[in-house]
Amino acid sequence: MKQEKISTLLNALYSDAIKSDSAWETYIKFYKLCLENDNDTMDYLHEVVNMNHIQRLALRNNIAEKGYELTPSQLDQYIFLLLLAIYDYMSDCYDSRS
Repeated sequence: MKQEKISTLLNALYSDAIKSDSAWETYIKFYKLCLENDNDTMDYLHEVVNMNHIQRLALRNNIAEKGYELTPSQLDQYIFLLLLAIYDYMSDCYDSRS
């Protein structure tokens, strides 16, 4: 996925979209995590994508304890970027098998 498209999606979905450069860097890091193909990491990333509201709040608190304050919207955007990275990774894997 291209940086421009990610920025467009975030701006269309969120009134407080994270900065384009930050979003792109995060997407690339998530995609690279997928490329490592570590089963435990992939399981955890899938769990994050599927978290409910209470689980996301707990995740935000955990992240805050590490010194990174996120609003609920920011966390949602990072999870959205994670979902995009997983989707693109899966699509790329499927395409390479065809």
